[in-house]
Order: sequence, then C-alpha cells, then structure tokens
Amino acid sequence: EYFDDADYFVSAEGNGFCYDVPQQDVVVNDTTVFTNTLPGVTPVCEFDSSQSSQAWFNVMYSFSYPDGKFGGFGAFLSGFSLFTLAIYFVTSSDSGSLVVDILASNGAVEHHWLQRVFWAFTEGGVATALLVAGGSDALGALQSASIVFGLPFNLFLFLMCQSIVRMCHAIEKDDNPDQPHPEILLPKKAWCFPICGGVFNVFEFLFSFGCVNEVRKEKGMDLPSTPQTKEFFKALILPFVSLHQIYTSSVVDPKASHTRTSLLTIAVYTACFFGWIALFSCGIINHGFVALGWSLFFMNACIVTSLRMHFRDRLGIDGNIIADFCASSFFYPQALAQMVLESQNAEPNEHIE
Repeated sequence: EYFDDADYFVSAEGNGFCYDVPQQDVVVNDTTVFTNTLPGVTPVCEFDSSQSSQAWFNVMYSFSYPDGKFGGFGAFLSGFSLFTLAIYFVTSSDSGSLVVDILASNGAVEHHWLQRVFWAFTEGGVATALLVAGGSDALGALQSASIVFGLPFNLFLFLMCQSIVRMCHAIEKDDNPDQPHPEILLPKKAWCFPICGGVFNVFEFLFSFGCVNEVRKEKGMDLPSTPQTKEFFKALILPFVSLHQIYTSSVVDPKASHTRTSLLTIAVYTACFFGWIALFSCGIINHGFVALGWSLFFMNACIVTSLRMHFRDRLGIDGNIIADFCASSFFYPQALAQMVLESQNAEPNEHIE
C-alpha cells in the first residue's frame, strides 16, 4: 500500500512465492511499521505445493544475503545438506545390503564383498525402476507413507531395543551358567570425586565463610586438592592431553591394542576443539559461524560421552548416558579430570578384561 505495488516485495526468484525482506526499518509517516529482527535472512518463501521439493532449498537460500548475522551461508548450507543426505542414503543402503546378503547366504556373516555390492546395486535398480514407473505420484506416495508411519515405527523401535537388551541378558546367562553376575564381580561404585566437587569445592568454602560441614572435611571435600585443580585446568586448556592420558590408561586400553584408533580420535577431538574456539571467535564477524562452532563443540561432547560410558563400564561406576553427555559437554574439564584421576587410582585388577 505504501509503495502502491502489491508485488513490490516479491522476489525475482521464487515464482511469486518468495518475498524480499527489508533489511532496514520501514517507516511510514514517521511511524515504524516494520522492524527486521533477523537481518540477513531473505528472501522468505511461502510453501508452494506444486514445487514442494524446493521448500528445503528455499529455507537454506534464505541465509544467502551478504549482510546480517547469518549472511552468505545459503549456498554452503544447501551443499552441506545434500552431502549429509547422500551419506544417509549410502549408509542406509549399505546396512540394507548387509542384511539382504546375510539372508541370501543362509545366515552366514562371512562372505565375499562382491556379493554385498551386487545386492546394493540390485536394490538401487529396483527402487529406481519403481520410481521411474510411478513418476512423481509414486515419490509423493512414498514421502507420505514415510511421514505417516514414522511415529508408530519409532514406538516399535523402542520395543525392539528393550527386547534386544533382554535377549542379550538371556544369552549371557545361558552361555555362562556357572559364573556369577558381573555386578557381583564388580559392584557399582562412585567416582573418586563428584562432577560438582573438585575445584567447585571452593564455592562451598566461600559461601560458608570457611565453616564447612565436618562430614565434608572428613571426606576431603572442603577445598579442592592440588591434583584436582591441576587436572581441571589442564583439561580446560589442553583437553587433548588429558584425553590421551585416558585413552592410553590401563583402564581403557590395558593391552595397548587400540593405539591407532585412539590417536585418530584424539586428532579429531583436537581439530574440533580448536575449530569451535575459532568459529566462536569469528562470530564477531558473522553470527553464522557460531552455529557451526556449536556443532563442533557438541561433536567433542559426543566423543567424551562415548569414552566416559566405556570408562564407567570398565570400572563398574554407576551412571547413565544423559548424565555422561551433560558432564562431557558443559563440564568437560571436570569430566576429563575425573577420568584421569580415577585411572591413576585404579588398581590393575579393578577393571574387567
């Protein structure tokens, strides 16, 4: 109305469904009628049912505007999404081919790799033939079926996970009828100091004005010890050093048989560690780098979570994956310090071989 043109904001790209978002405030008669709270996100597109396959790329290209918090990331996000989608399809096809290959081999798990490749190409050929024969209608029906059956299938997967756990316990009991339960051999225990302890004990001392409970003093929890403080700050600044100590410890790798895998994991962690710090720093230039930085940060958290779960299992320490992830992400120096000190205090016969 202000510009006397209904198509004033219609983007040149988008077939009439995309609109250029003003990057500056729109003022009419000294009154601000529009304020852009997400500068750099433009154009914004409506959903076009006739071109539903373009919806995802329309969202990605909304971040292509050169200025703003997320400017210039549209092409990268579109290409990266295609790459991850290809990885998903390749790994899914590989898993399906493995299952079909085992079934075709009468349950045998050792067979020639060419046979697996044959089934992969056969499955791909059948799927391609069905989609070509059915055209766009077949693809639309397949997409609708995936959405409709997605939620019920998730519930089915939960039941399958519980069944697998019960099956593994039953098999272990049948295979070892004369052996006691692992929890009897290795009773559950706690960490040498809690995730909220260690260097954080100093807050207890400060907030109580030095009058720490006698029970905490007897347990050595009134102030952080020198090893706890040393390992915390080492893990904070040089976490890959602590990670190397844990991976090469007698708890995680007593026979030193996984040295290459450990070094590769440490290298990935180190690259991600410096990567998320650099990307967070570049957030001053473009806020989009921060989102990528969070991705690398949580990738490191997943690495430490996996290590912490394995470490707990080896020593019989009680815990769960949710607590492990929380400790390994925002409290990663404390989690690494816990494992380093625990590995130093662990006796040779204290973990399961």
